[in-house]
Amino acid sequence: MSGHDRGKVEAVSRHDHDEVEAVSEHDQGGPEPVSLLERRYRAVLRLLPVSYRAEREEEMVAAFLEASGDVPDEENPRPRWGEIASVLALSARVRLGGAGATPGQVARGDAVRLIALLGMGAVAAFSVAGLVRVAVLGSELSLAGPPESAERLGFITDLAAAVCSVLAFVAIMRGHVRTAKVAALLGLVPTLAAFVVAVARHGFPGLPPLQDLANLALLLVPPVALLAGFHSDVTPRRRSWALALSPVAAGAALMGLTLLLVAADATEPLWFHLWLDHGATIAVWAAASVTVLVRRGSPSWALALSATGLLLLAIRLPMLGWLPDAMWPTGALQCVLLGTLALALGGTGTWALARAARPAAQP
Repeated sequence: MSGHDRGKVEAVSRHDHDEVEAVSEHDQGGPEPVSLLERRYRAVLRLLPVSYRAEREEEMVAAFLEASGDVPDEENPRPRWGEIASVLALSARVRLGGAGATPGQVARGDAVRLIALLGMGAVAAFSVAGLVRVAVLGSELSLAGPPESAERLGFITDLAAAVCSVLAFVAIMRGHVRTAKVAALLGLVPTLAAFVVAVARHGFPGLPPLQDLANLALLLVPPVALLAGFHSDVTPRRRSWALALSPVAAGAALMGLTLLLVAADATEPLWFHLWLDHGATIAVWAAASVTVLVRRGSPSWALALSATGLLLLAIRLPMLGWLPDAMWPTGALQCVLLGTLALALGGTGTWALARAARPAAQP
């Protein structure tokens, strides 16, 4: 038999074999076809991390299908919005250290929670400083506008927001998550209201200056991290009153020192004043960053300090364009310090997470 004939015989044999298998599968019922609803449920579950989905996808699909009942494809069935929202919430919790999370996801969740605590602590300290200033310089209330004016109302709401910021930090440090979230959101109301009013009056004038955006981020990022990081799968720690009230003491001390310098008319040296506003935060942040780098602390601390350092850098960097010559070297030094340490922390934290994610070597 020629090679050509042998090829034809083999092709016919393969075709007959395939037909026999198809008939056999048909006689045995064959694999059940996947419904349109099941395919769509599986598409929604792709929002979950791969490691979590690999363990629980089949179980979750079965539960969703059982709850939905038999719905023919002709009705174009879709997952309900509530189910999609629940998967989104579950995905966020797992990625931020919830039940079933990997060690890397737990570390990232810890970093988000630390960002919330560090940012809320800084905002609380500045809020206390502002409240002390108003308490000491009560005569300056006239600068807030005449009584019953919109300016006076805005001034009062800003004071209320400052109180809410302090309350939110103390509450989360003492383990009262719900109270902290409510207070933090209330503290954002004046800022968001002012933004809405400005847009309603003037529209979108264009991209705001970088420093304004950074200051806005300093107010918005910590509450967002609080809402996302302290989810239902996290058991909050109950920290000491000393730690909970530390921003209160720091803010009062900072404003007290500032008022003493003003009373003494101590305007020299000018560079010293750059360490009294956000500069005080930069000094504390730098000390904590060096400690984490030297002691090779957890990746969560490294990543959290890196993120907050970049935020402080975004606030400080635009100032270099208008600082007086006597203050410019100090401002530049602060920016270099922030940038260098933030990058070092980010690299250290990322490397530690990558190393922890590697599979253990086989003996």
